[in-house]
Amino acid sequence: MEKNYGLQPRIPLSFKSIAGFILIFVIWQGGSLVWLKLLNTLIPATTSGFPSFVALFSSFLFLILGVFLITKFFFKIPFRTFLFEGRRPEFRKFAIYFSLYLLALILYLILDITVHPQAFTFHFDPLPWLGVLLIAAPIIFVQSAAEEILFRGYMYRMFRSIKGGAFWSVFISSLTFAIVHGLNPEMMNYGIWGPLYYLIGAFFLGFVAYYTNGIAATIGIHFATNIFNMTIWAYGESTVENMGLQSIVSRHTLDMPFAFFGIFAIVISYSAFQFYKYKRNRL
Repeated sequence: MEKNYGLQPRIPLSFKSIAGFILIFVIWQGGSLVWLKLLNTLIPATTSGFPSFVALFSSFLFLILGVFLITKFFFKIPFRTFLFEGRRPEFRKFAIYFSLYLLALILYLILDITVHPQAFTFHFDPLPWLGVLLIAAPIIFVQSAAEEILFRGYMYRMFRSIKGGAFWSVFISSLTFAIVHGLNPEMMNYGIWGPLYYLIGAFFLGFVAYYTNGIAATIGIHFATNIFNMTIWAYGESTVENMGLQSIVSRHTLDMPFAFFGIFAIVISYSAFQFYKYKRNRL
């Protein structure tokens, strides 16, 4: 299959596309501030606990709105064409990557529990957990999809048509994603391991977007990661720890070097798989 994702429709690297990227952030952050202020005023319960999680993560709709407005009115690209490039939505690809990555994370968790049993506490309460999951899952999906639409959608497309575009699309979108996520206060508590974890994870998502010709797979991986981190396991330093989410198991403190080598193993396995496909297709 030709690796041509991001070439059509084009959003060429220019003052216009950079201005559009900045405006997307303005719409996202401005809309979120107004939304949260309004909700907190009208519904004071949204200032804490699970309602605060719902309010905060639903604000990612403004990120999707920003990309929609810029692609439609700056570049005259229908949003469906921007997302799917004239193809049908790839639900099967999304489901496969979501399922496989969630399975990989669960295997990582089992290994972590086996190696560090003293670091975990089990507190699974099925009914509250299921109730929170049913409400949280769609909101987590919106947040995961919104970030992929921005980084592996709009930003990836900005650099795709320049010389060496595939490299620059993956490199710049991944580096930006890693900086935004890896340099937050929570991750900086782990020294170099926090930013490194997000750096390798971001490049992994960039490679997946390239090899699968779209963002269906990356949305699946991103969604699986966030569902896992917010509803299956929890850890003491997490920024969402006090937002009323329910998990199955809790780690007292996150072993970031162990987590880094976990995702590193996943990246190596995926790279080996793609290399095998490449060699097989050449035969």
